[in-house]
Amino acid sequence: MENPLEVKLSGFNVDVDGLKEAKSILEKEDFSEKERNEVLYILRNLTPETISASAARISRDPRPIHELRKEARTDVKKARASNKAIIFTMGHKSVAEHAFFNFAITGVSRRAVEELEKPRLQSYTEKSQRYITLEGDFVIPKEIQASFLEPKFIELIELQNKFYDNNLQKITDWHHRQDYSDLIESLGYIDKPEKQIDTIEGLGKEDARYSLAQATQAQLVLSASARNLEVLITRLRSSDVEEFKDLGEKIFKEIDGIAPSVIKYTEPVDYFAKTRPELRQHVAGLIKKYKSEVRQYADDDNDAVRLFTKLDRDDSIPAGLMFSSGNLPYYTCLSLVDCINSKEKEQLLNQAEKYQEKHDPKLREYELGDRVAQFIISASGFAQLKRHRMNTLISQDYLTELGHTTPESIILTGLQDELAEIIKKSNELHNKLLKCGFPKAVAEYALTNANKRRVLFDANNRQAYAICLERENLAAQWDIRGLINQYGDLIQEKSPLTARGLCGKHEFYDVKERLLNER
Repeated sequence: MENPLEVKLSGFNVDVDGLKEAKSILEKEDFSEKERNEVLYILRNLTPETISASAARISRDPRPIHELRKEARTDVKKARASNKAIIFTMGHKSVAEHAFFNFAITGVSRRAVEELEKPRLQSYTEKSQRYITLEGDFVIPKEIQASFLEPKFIELIELQNKFYDNNLQKITDWHHRQDYSDLIESLGYIDKPEKQIDTIEGLGKEDARYSLAQATQAQLVLSASARNLEVLITRLRSSDVEEFKDLGEKIFKEIDGIAPSVIKYTEPVDYFAKTRPELRQHVAGLIKKYKSEVRQYADDDNDAVRLFTKLDRDDSIPAGLMFSSGNLPYYTCLSLVDCINSKEKEQLLNQAEKYQEKHDPKLREYELGDRVAQFIISASGFAQLKRHRMNTLISQDYLTELGHTTPESIILTGLQDELAEIIKKSNELHNKLLKCGFPKAVAEYALTNANKRRVLFDANNRQAYAICLERENLAAQWDIRGLINQYGDLIQEKSPLTARGLCGKHEFYDVKERLLNER
């Protein structure tokens, strides 16, 4: 069952003094025609642009901010002209960050949510597959609709959903038989039996969902400033995936005309449309040329986390570009960087910068430093990891050859083979879609939450503490918890002093007391 993609503008920030003025007039027992028109003007011109316009003038206008705000909301046309000059002519784009918007998005696939949530400086809250029983809604990509593979796609999704529906209770019953007293205590639910039941029910749902596809529908709330929305819309519109483009178009239509002076450049651009595809071709040429010289490294389950240290940025960054542009482990990418000459390094960077304009940020690979982790992580785990977006997070495509993650509950209830068969069929359709020329992201709609990808993760020690507190916590989902436990151990090995307190929230005060009492 498929519900159409919908994007609804839920709200935006407005000048509260304007609302107070309108409210004070409307609360009168009787008001004049002039006052009525004043209220109508205020309400018709409610826009975050006046907030931006008044903020922009603070640095050069000696008047108090409340006077600047009143002037802006009294003459919205003038405020808009001021914004356009300051933001787009003078280039002070931070002014656009004072305008903020909230959206409700429904009928969107999990795969499209990954694309939507790549930017850092936005806020997202999703419908959780961990806490809500799913009803089987899914998205059929437009590229697949009416193609000869559409029946196969629908058949596969229905099979994946059937596993969830048929086995959710069995998996949940298994969890009810386990001892989760430590978890219940850490959550403060010892005297709350209903909360205990809800917690166990959630564990069953988060395991059963490993059979579900990236095509599964989601819903979320998105909040972002005008500055970041402009980039988001441009990037989505520049995609070669129809759902991504449609998402960008619908976000734009919801705000079109509401704040024209703070959101202006939203058309597709070559930087977002061509950079990644051409980098893939460029890196493929380097791999072909140096294939015999590159040190190979076989990934396995024991290397879900690898930590690379003492890297030179002139190596880690080119290797990062190779990593994101192909399907090689980071170890192999670093080896390839050693093989190529300085001219070829420059050519690689030139390719990454070919379509960049002065207002475009460098690719995220330029953030990579001297300590980089590589994770091999399931789609379910990645859904948790991507929330830590202040770190450097660079992902590859999902790779069927990396295998899949199977929850312990599925193994111990005898459902492992059934899940493995579903994933086998998912992989087969994914590979067939690729052979038929569908975009990689479209083929990934067929893959499950159990499928894996490689991800680079670069965090300073402060951020390492933040992610360990959340994801080593007893209440964290087991998949991401196991991975971050390994990551934390490796960080502590390399930074035994400054990373000595890495731990989950449930043990924070015990660890703190132990460290303070050490002599």
